[in-house]
Amino acid sequence: MANALVHVNFRSEKLLLNDAMNVILPDDRTEAPWKVLYLLHGGGGNENDWLHNTRIRAYADKHQLAVVMPHAGYSRYCNMYWGADYFDFLTEELPRIIHTQFPCISHKREDTLIAGFSLGGSGAISLGMRCPEQYGTIGVISASSIIPLEHLRPLSAGGPAAPGGPGKMSVNMVNFGVENTDDLAGNPEHDVLLNARNIIAKGKPVPRVFHAVGSDDHAYPVGLGLKAFFEEFPGNPFQYEFHTEPGGHSDDFRDKWIRIFLDTVLQ
Repeated sequence: MANALVHVNFRSEKLLLNDAMNVILPDDRTEAPWKVLYLLHGGGGNENDWLHNTRIRAYADKHQLAVVMPHAGYSRYCNMYWGADYFDFLTEELPRIIHTQFPCISHKREDTLIAGFSLGGSGAISLGMRCPEQYGTIGVISASSIIPLEHLRPLSAGGPAAPGGPGKMSVNMVNFGVENTDDLAGNPEHDVLLNARNIIAKGKPVPRVFHAVGSDDHAYPVGLGLKAFFEEFPGNPFQYEFHTEPGGHSDDFRDKWIRIFLDTVLQ
């Protein structure tokens, strides 16, 4: 592999703890400043998930792309009700750390992508819709925890497991202070659809949205709900595209579709 993999340990002032991330760096400095992908893991994962379960290094090498893989635990990529301010960390502090330590990475919005799988896909579209001036492209893969569409998920699928196991406080309560995320509809800190509408209504920069989910995935009904929402906008201002095929909530699916996502948006 021609690119470099750097494991970074650092102290976060936003999170008030020591944390870690993995960063893939292109080998060709003549291509600098490099485009960058912030790549988010699923629930209960960490900064190693994408490295261990996909061929992201090969895909990054193909496109001479820098990839930042942070660790966010069960935070749901928000400022937690009972916990740390992960939204502030991811959108403010993390980019500062990246651009300080790796000055060859581009600062430009059009060169900055965010994507994720499962809970990470939900985080990617949440952050992307709240900070459209920061991210030019959003990749959503197998995301079922999109507020306010979670009620579309089959009851049999349940929700993210409680950190610490059965009997502990739920992920929703830890992150949002509510059990039912429908209660967060209309809240600009969490409502993806509201923030997307505000992007258009307020004339903000409009990110491109690439969305893939397997037709056998418990996330599929939520995916159809998100698809219907974006297709309501005249003229497709988000350049929204939806992809599906037979498949479940699997590493094979995310590996294939992160590759297709990058091939599509970086061509």
